[in-house]
Amino acid sequence: MFKHKISIAAIALSLFAGSCGSNENTPQPEAATPHEHADGHIMVTQEKLRNGGVELGAISEQRIAQTMLLNGNIALHPEHTAQVSASSDGVVEQILVALNASVQKGQAVARIRKADLLDLQQQFLELNDRLPLLQSEYERYKGLQSADATAAKNLQRAESEWRSAQTTKQVLAAKLRQYQINPDQLRADNLSTALTLYAPVSGVVTAISSNVGAAVQLGTPICAIADLSQVHADFWVYEQDLGKIKNGQQASIRLSAGGQESTPAQVYAIDPVLDAEKRAARIHTRLSSRPAGLTVGAYAEAQVALADNSPAPAVPDAAIVREGEAEFIFVVEKESADGIEFTKVSVIRSGAANGFVAIRPQTPLPAGAKVVLKGAYYVSAEGAEIGDEH
Repeated sequence: MFKHKISIAAIALSLFAGSCGSNENTPQPEAATPHEHADGHIMVTQEKLRNGGVELGAISEQRIAQTMLLNGNIALHPEHTAQVSASSDGVVEQILVALNASVQKGQAVARIRKADLLDLQQQFLELNDRLPLLQSEYERYKGLQSADATAAKNLQRAESEWRSAQTTKQVLAAKLRQYQINPDQLRADNLSTALTLYAPVSGVVTAISSNVGAAVQLGTPICAIADLSQVHADFWVYEQDLGKIKNGQQASIRLSAGGQESTPAQVYAIDPVLDAEKRAARIHTRLSSRPAGLTVGAYAEAQVALADNSPAPAVPDAAIVREGEAEFIFVVEKESADGIEFTKVSVIRSGAANGFVAIRPQTPLPAGAKVVLKGAYYVSAEGAEIGDEH
């Protein structure tokens, strides 16, 4: 009897232990978190949709002038820039311009003190004084030869010295002109000890590469000048789209730093050679004005008008939300009495007219898809609040 009781107790204990182990290994249901959805999905209650004035509907087909969205930057080609460099060795005596200052072609921008410049001027003046004497000597021997009073070799020597001196004078004069010294006006009382460097183009000083007292050599950069009136915008067009672009097409340029403001422009040149890595060619557009924040090298985007005017998918402007550099619409994923679940889909604008924007969704949409037509920013804000809760 005692043994029987022990067996019953052992069986009960074994069952209890098994029951505990089973409870430990069995996953327990977790409490559901409100509004918890996959990335890009937003759940909004019906009440909030009504309060926010959100309107839903289908994407329509509109006959809108088509455009192509291109990325690029503000550019200034090398032929519209200039580098002012030292024309000789020396020491910088003066910098006559300031950074970002406007200069005119031919304006003095710097002076370089050159120690041996006086020697060159001295040689020229001394030779210039000697030439009349050498010419006179030559003419005297020439007269004596006609009278048979001197040897021909004396005449030849005098002529050689005179003509050699003339050649040397011309060479010295050319060197002086290289140093901006006019040999015809050079006199002993107006000698120059420094070289003046002049702006080769009109524009704005974009860099100063030297300073007063710096020792420079021939070709040392002093400053850079850019003709900012020639600033334009360059954009890349992929090989398969090049046939859609022609000179004279209109474009709308928007700078990254300029917000939503756009500037009219026109395509004026297309590179005839593709970039081997990008498989794209540059197109060049001329801006009709200089918008605020225009800086060489700044990123820009262009909407280039195309000839195609066939019906295209379009939504009201209020249906598009901009986040950083990307734009989105909200597509209805599920509807219920409690609310509506939306999916955020990236789109590219391809034209606008009469309050509608032609779009190219980056994700294929199901036939008859319903989207937010009004109140897209309200839905976006609701999604941001949900994200903050998590």
